Parts: sequence; C-alpha cells; structure tokens
Amino acid sequence: MSATEEPQKLYAAREPVFPKRVSGRFRNLKWLILLITLGIYYITPWLRWDRGPALPDQAVLLDLANRRFFFFWIEIWPHEFYFVAGLLIMAGLGLFLFTSALGRVWCGYSCPQTVWTDLFFTVERWIEGDRNARLRLWNAKWDIHKWRLRLTKWLVWLLIAVATGGAWVFYFADAPSLLVDLVTGQAASVAYVTIGILTATTFVFGGFMREQVCIYMCPWPRIQAAMMDEDTITVAYRDWRGNRAAAARTARGWATASIATPASTSAPWASTSAMANNWNASPARCASTPATTSWPRSASRAG
Repeated sequence: MSATEEPQKLYAAREPVFPKRVSGRFRNLKWLILLITLGIYYITPWLRWDRGPALPDQAVLLDLANRRFFFFWIEIWPHEFYFVAGLLIMAGLGLFLFTSALGRVWCGYSCPQTVWTDLFFTVERWIEGDRNARLRLWNAKWDIHKWRLRLTKWLVWLLIAVATGGAWVFYFADAPSLLVDLVTGQAASVAYVTIGILTATTFVFGGFMREQVCIYMCPWPRIQAAMMDEDTITVAYRDWRGNRAAAARTARGWATASIATPASTSAPWASTSAMANNWNASPARCASTPATTSWPRSASRAG
C-alpha cells in the first residue's frame, strides 16, 4: 500500500434507521411472537411446581449450588446433561430446517436481538412519534423539547433493560426470595453484577447498536447463506422489476411532460411509459427492451 492510499476500513459508521409504522398479517404475527417470547422470558421464573417437601417449588430453576436443573416435572443432574445436549442439537437442526425452507425467519421474528430491538422501537415510536416526527427530532437542535423526549425514552429503555437483567437472575434462585433480597440489598454481589451487565448490554444493543449487532457480532448471518437455495421462500429484491410504486409515479410524470416534448424526442419517453404498465414482463423481455427505455438510476434504487 502506497503512502497516498488510505487504509481499508473494516467497519462502517452506523447510519440511523427510522422505520415507518406498518400493519398487516406478518406485522401482526410479529407482534404475537414478541408477546409470546417476552412473556415466556419474564413470567417463567415465577411459575410454581410442587415437587414435594424437600425440593424447590420453582417450575424452572438452575440450582447451581446443588448442581441440578429443574424443568417442571424433569430433574436433570450433571451426568444426565446429554439430555440438554440432545435438545440443543434438535434446536439447531430445526433452525437449519426453518432457514432452508423459509429464509430469515429466525432473524426476523424470534432472535432475542430482534425481539428487544422491536420493543425498543415501539417505545421510541410511542414517545417520539412515527417516522417523519422522529426524523425531524433527529435533525432538530438540542432544546428542552428534544431533551425531554430523549430522556423519557432512555428512562423507559433503562427500565426494560433492568427488568431483562433481573428476570435472568431469577432463573438461578427462588424468584420471590431473591426479589426481596435484591430490594433490601441482601442479595449476593454476583446477582447485582449480573443484572448490571445485562442491563448495560440490553440498553446499548437494543437502543443504540441495533442492526450493528447483526452485521458485526452475530455469527448466524455468515452461516445462513449456506442454508438457503433457489427454492427457499424469502423476501428478496429483483433488480429487473425495480420499485413498482416509485417507477409508476415517475412514468406518470414523464407521460405528463411528454405532452410538451417535440415529436423527435417523445418516442423514448412514450415507450418508457408503456413499459411502466407492463410489470409482469419476464427478465428476458426486460433485457430485450431498447436502452432508451431503461429507468433512471434514481427510480430503480428507490426501493
């Protein structure tokens, strides 16, 4: 590398994303999965299961002191850990199967990073407004209004992050007793440290890093490419089709402008307008279209 060349950057600075509120069948399915997964995570430590007088009555408990794992009616000891290994293998194979058949369903619906980021997005939209309002707030100067909205949002994020870290430690001890110890300051220091670490990671990953975690930290995007083929059902961008709505608007604008265009230059625009109405054309037909009828770069990139 010469002295004039700049070193190659391995990481790109994060560009803020402001998704618009959407609705529909898949968005409702995502809401349902979000409620189910968060409900399982937060509620499970509080479920009770009667195992007799000498055993803990918490339904799901990782008893590290006695090296036991309780899962409702199942009790697993260290020498029986092959049961857990078998379940993990089955879960991994199931993940491979779903990815091969349906694409990025894990990343889009069930990944913890996706679930908590979606929850943080919901809080952000609830406090700061929909996409246009959040864009205006992002570009606005730091005044009292902006500070009030940001601090309110960060406070709600922090409460969610604390609840996330607190729910995790409840899996390792009797939840009601541990909650009393945490509030009164009598819990073990490792409990406070664990809650602090999980609170910080949830707050930063879900609130600020978001898609950067998926791009740079998660190993699954590197693996799932090998799980997908041409028969996988997934959402993808077809460059030969372009953006239907944007290109149609552009075509209507060109059709209007061609009224005042001389006859010698109106033919390409007219053929382009005709092409805009033929969205079911095959790639071969699009490839055979004359060069004068191709869409401008801005229209093809609008999606």
